[in-house]
Amino acid sequence: MPVRTPHFPDLLFGSAARLRRWEGTLMDLFAAHGYRELHPSLVLREAVPDGALRFFDGDDLVALRWDFTMALAGLLTRTFSEPPDRVAYAGAVFRRPVQPWEAVERFEVGCERIQPHGESSAEADMELARLLMAIPGVLGLKSAILHLGNAALVRRPLEAEGLSGDLADAVVAALSRRAPHRVAQAMEGHPAAARMATHAEALLSELDGPGTLEALGASPYADLLKEERSHMDRALKGLLPILPPNLELRVDLADVAGLGFYTGPTLRLWAPGAQQELAAGGRYDRLFPDLGRPWQAAGFCVRLSRLLDLADTRPDLFEQPR
Repeated sequence: MPVRTPHFPDLLFGSAARLRRWEGTLMDLFAAHGYRELHPSLVLREAVPDGALRFFDGDDLVALRWDFTMALAGLLTRTFSEPPDRVAYAGAVFRRPVQPWEAVERFEVGCERIQPHGESSAEADMELARLLMAIPGVLGLKSAILHLGNAALVRRPLEAEGLSGDLADAVVAALSRRAPHRVAQAMEGHPAAARMATHAEALLSELDGPGTLEALGASPYADLLKEERSHMDRALKGLLPILPPNLELRVDLADVAGLGFYTGPTLRLWAPGAQQELAAGGRYDRLFPDLGRPWQAAGFCVRLSRLLDLADTRPDLFEQPR
């Protein structure tokens, strides 16, 4: 059972053993699919964000590693002219908590798929989805739910209507609350108000698998989003026949978490009794171009700290290790 000093977790015997077992199991899974481990430094000396744990090393302000994706991006752009196509990572990140009960030190394992600019991303996205589908089974979760989304379903209409700043933030906040009527309220008087409200209704249809995609036909942006709908349809048709018996697949058209970062398909793994997602990721094709490299990327992160808490509070959700 984790014993916590303020914000920092101490793991006792069972939790420590479970953490090491899960890290090894997941890294073995990634290695079997061609993902090689990179381990970026724990101390970051450039681009120190406000939410990181910062301290002075002499006269230099530095930070503890706050995000693996960003730390890997810095390492890759500094080191490689052509990146490795598959990388994996395991370790801790340190972030200032949003809520007082959240730990600062958080254990994570994840993987990243990198491609040259312009290369088709469909197979890479499917590869990551198949990997994430396998994770509940290898960790011993008796049941889980995988949500498929696509950030472009919101991003592209916002861009097409020229919406940005506070107005765009209000639309995203309304969608995050699953409240389409708030979209109409936020945009009252705007020429695109009716279109965006109708689009919100389409996005917030029931999470019922392939049928959810049909709701996009009622959106005023159906033609604009034709490619995204086709991509999601192909993904569902490819994933449903190989769906493990302990996993439910749902479509979440209104997934707006991380909209400022994700550019395309998103993945989120949940379990009954979990208050937060246990794994998450997606496509983020703007990351490397913003750092001066013409690469596309997608990946996901497994939140081992949340899984440890869930195993402690709901051991009935897990198979007993052999």
